[in-house]
Amino acid sequence: VFKIKRDAAGKAIRYKARLVAQGFSQVFGIDYLDTYAPTAKLATTRVLLAWAANRDWELHQIDVKAAYLNGDFQHGETIWMKPPPGFSASFKGVRALRLQRPIYGLKQAGRRWYEKFKSIFEKLGFVVSTADPGAFYKKSGPIIVVIHVDDCTIAAPTSALIHEFKHGLTRFVEISDLGELHWLLGIEIRRIQDEHTLSLSQAAYI
Repeated sequence: VFKIKRDAAGKAIRYKARLVAQGFSQVFGIDYLDTYAPTAKLATTRVLLAWAANRDWELHQIDVKAAYLNGDFQHGETIWMKPPPGFSASFKGVRALRLQRPIYGLKQAGRRWYEKFKSIFEKLGFVVSTADPGAFYKKSGPIIVVIHVDDCTIAAPTSALIHEFKHGLTRFVEISDLGELHWLLGIEIRRIQDEHTLSLSQAAYI
């Protein structure tokens, strides 16, 4: 799968190529069972942004690199796949490969990643919100994080708390630190901190 990542102005910033499994060929009850993987609701994100603007909290964002590849199969969960096209020479005589990790395209990959991500947050002292399983908070910070698969929006009263969280997360996964929040799920974030205002724009989408 080939994909072009674009910024708020619609400019191509990265060209991605990803090997994916043919999940459409998986059989329920044999290759997978549960597939539900929650992400934060847009309403939750809007509430967080309004909260941060009102209280002058810092807003940052990070991206987890190759997120799904950090997931773990459950005990006894075995998935086989054909060698990828173009790599026949590397796998000469091999008819099937056993996956050691969930990869993109598997029906259960999203759920396995969420389970792993949730366990990481718990190790870092976070609690999952009862209102939205895609939102995590830590009262002792305080710090709030909402997740959208591999994108994290982080809100905290000081930059030091956010950097502490980022550092803690790097003990478990590799991340891209995107700095202050400016681009989220195709929405451009514009903030005037002195005026306690924050606006959302979908000009690039339009």
